[in-house]
Amino acid sequence: MNFKGFLMIVLAVVSFNAFSNDGPYWTDAYGNIVRSGFGKCVRTVNWTPEDAIEGCDGKTSTAAAPADSDADGVADDADKCPGSPTDKPVDKDGCTIVSVVLKNVQFEFNSSELTAGSSESLDKVVDAMNEYPTLRIEIQAHSDNSGDAGYNQSLSEERANSVRDYLVSKGIASDRMEANGYGESQPVADNDTRDGRAANRRVELKVID
Repeated sequence: MNFKGFLMIVLAVVSFNAFSNDGPYWTDAYGNIVRSGFGKCVRTVNWTPEDAIEGCDGKTSTAAAPADSDADGVADDADKCPGSPTDKPVDKDGCTIVSVVLKNVQFEFNSSELTAGSSESLDKVVDAMNEYPTLRIEIQAHSDNSGDAGYNQSLSEERANSVRDYLVSKGIASDRMEANGYGESQPVADNDTRDGRAANRRVELKVID
């Protein structure tokens, strides 16, 4: 069987209503483009590359991207903080991120040594610092109120320094960071509950203006 015979069989299988071959694609009685058994649009001998259309020939849409007036990566119609600076990261609403608690950044018991699992979260901080080269942050380490307040203060300072040292080891300039420990002085939850104490033991980053 030659190619022409094969093509006629394909057309018959796809749509016995196909009747027009004047344009670049075969169309049926309703003007719909005929597709092969593999979902491909069936071209006529009149087809040229200029006739390629989206959905038939792998041509991508040329529709304009949504407007983003402040170039923060959030389209204007979803941006709740228009005019946000481009040198600082924004959240999904287009608002400048002021602070963030680092999830899964933990330390060995009664120690300032970071656990092995902390690197994944801290490496994301490295990526953000590299993406925004003028960004400056304060690294804050906090504790719950278990034990001696003075000890908690000292340990939190050591832990903040450990985070800074890790980021420096990954190439982030030390003068872009401040490391401070706050001990148990700034709780965000109830220290009388287990979950509350866990929430208070945290490392938080704050953007420095």
